[in-house]
Amino acid sequence: MTLELIAVEGCTIAHDSGSGISGGTFTITSVASTRVKGQGFGVYTVTIDFTFAGGNEATVTPGTVVGSGSVSSTAIKTKAEGLIVMREGDTGTLSGTGTNPAAPPPTLPVSGPVIIAAAGQSKARAE
Repeated sequence: MTLELIAVEGCTIAHDSGSGISGGTFTITSVASTRVKGQGFGVYTVTIDFTFAGGNEATVTPGTVVGSGSVSSTAIKTKAEGLIVMREGDTGTLSGTGTNPAAPPPTLPVSGPVIIAAAGQSKARAE
């Protein structure tokens, strides 16, 4: 397994390749460690949960995609407070809905892959 940057507070979640969803804003809802830090920012462990709003997808009205999801860790050795750390490149799924332009029904389900695109720090790495 390769060494990847450890995800900390300020990391960035983005749409992964192959996602039909674009735009919008990701908001991380998980709490990072208050004891283990990378470049002064708390390290995320096990999973990162997030919400999403304002996205676009071909089958729904533009800007109406909302949802949530999580990204799971792929680290196998590196731990913080006894839990495996999150790393840049870890992936997950966004599940949500968007407004149906030809209702009924009023909303349509959408989903797409997401990735930790930027770790939020540039020094600490994990296997």
